[in-house]
Amino acid sequence: MFHVDKSDVRGVDGVVLKDTDKRDRFWWHYPNLRLLNFLLIGCIICDITNGYDGSMLNGLQSLESWQDYMGHPKGTRLGTITNGTRYGQLGALLFAATLMQRLGRRWPIVIGSSILLVGVVLQTAAVNYPMFVVARVLIGFGNTIQGTACPVLASELAHPAQRTTIIGVQNTTGSLGQIMAAWITYGTAFMAGSWSWRLPSLLQAMSSIVQLVMAFAMPESPRWLVHQNRHQEAYRILTKYHAEGDETSQLLRYEMAEIEAAIEAEKAQALTSWKEWIRTSANRYRLFIIVTSGFIIQWCGNALISYYIHLVFNSIGITNSKTQLELNGGITINGWVWGNLFSLFVDRIGRRRMWMVGLGGMFVAFLLLTICTGVNTGIHYSNHNLGRTTLFATFMFGMFYKMPGCMLNSYVAEVAPYELRAKAFVLSSLCDAAANIFSGYTNPVGLGAIGWKYYIVWCCVLISNFVIVYFWYPETKNLSLEEVAQLFEGSASGLTGKIEQEGGVATAVEGHTDGAKQRDITEEEANPVTITEKA
Repeated sequence: MFHVDKSDVRGVDGVVLKDTDKRDRFWWHYPNLRLLNFLLIGCIICDITNGYDGSMLNGLQSLESWQDYMGHPKGTRLGTITNGTRYGQLGALLFAATLMQRLGRRWPIVIGSSILLVGVVLQTAAVNYPMFVVARVLIGFGNTIQGTACPVLASELAHPAQRTTIIGVQNTTGSLGQIMAAWITYGTAFMAGSWSWRLPSLLQAMSSIVQLVMAFAMPESPRWLVHQNRHQEAYRILTKYHAEGDETSQLLRYEMAEIEAAIEAEKAQALTSWKEWIRTSANRYRLFIIVTSGFIIQWCGNALISYYIHLVFNSIGITNSKTQLELNGGITINGWVWGNLFSLFVDRIGRRRMWMVGLGGMFVAFLLLTICTGVNTGIHYSNHNLGRTTLFATFMFGMFYKMPGCMLNSYVAEVAPYELRAKAFVLSSLCDAAANIFSGYTNPVGLGAIGWKYYIVWCCVLISNFVIVYFWYPETKNLSLEEVAQLFEGSASGLTGKIEQEGGVATAVEGHTDGAKQRDITEEEANPVTITEKA
């Protein structure tokens, strides 16, 4: 079991985030903080497009008009439609980190949203299979650029006390997009002609239009501004939005000092190259967490529910299009409700516990889904109670999936240091794309070849995911972004640390030096995090 001893984490001159001044009223009573949270809506809704996309495709597959235009795609052709956005995602990942490093966090949102809107127009006007696929590649390209910038800007701009909640709510907007698409598709399903699927395609642009407009009003990331030596601009933003204009605020002084110290330390170590991920033990450990979390969140069976629920319904004997659309709508509402609820308790429950309970619950749900579907298939769906239990398992899976799903972006932001944070989200998106492309082809083929037995594969994958989280994922709750970095890079802020491996139980031991003293750091001290094994 992974445990991090945070008792010795000392922020700036012995002051940590939890020691700074606290608000004595609800955030709504602070005008500038209220304005900041309103502006952050432009970041928060970034995942609507992803959720909308999967739910819309589920709905479109139940529409005869769409099937006729696309040539009734099955197997790899259906997988290519699903993966169209993932191919665009892979292309965008070549530019996303560079754009965020050079242009800041706001302009990539503008650029990505604009490209996405072009793709939506082309998708709506599609007259055949190739045109629809090309449109989806453009949608994926634009969505990835804005989708990697939004969580970074939100995590770096949000008030420290609200960062985890805001990122958690951001991650639940995917479910909001699913709800929108499911019920829009249901509402247009009975329209005559191709507008039964063209209108849902067109309405996919709604959230991107809002993002495009709000991006021009958002403040830039204070951390990016400090990195560009624009300290006064960063100071003004933090003073206005985090301290309500109070230049004597302890929180303001703490944030500025910690951001400047962390970025200067990272600059001194030249943490700019992609090779930095493998240069130190600490960064290799970070890389392991970021890569595995990107795969875990997509390789847990969720793709079956997100993109192929039409095939899942068929496998349990529910073939009526109207019933499928209604159930798809219900599943999306279920996920949205639970996602928002869990996002409010991330700091109380903790990241590790959210990961483990979520994965454990998903395994139980998938095991139930597998058993009931297998039995019901053998008796030709004659047992309605088994069918209802299968549906319950589907809703149960959606609930537990939202536990890790609502805090993935905040976890990635916390694990990565500033200089590698943009690259961290690119890596996470790359793993997301790779996992989804693989699932996009294997899921329809697997379901078509072996039916319900394919669910057993995902039961096994869920077990392996749980093992990875249990042994290697640390707890990061109640720490600022810079304080989390101290757990990995102790020397950057006057800390030393060592991660030990004892009998399969990983523990982090930190010590601290006097932060007020200035001294040279040796090469050995600059990279203090090591992995040792004891018999």
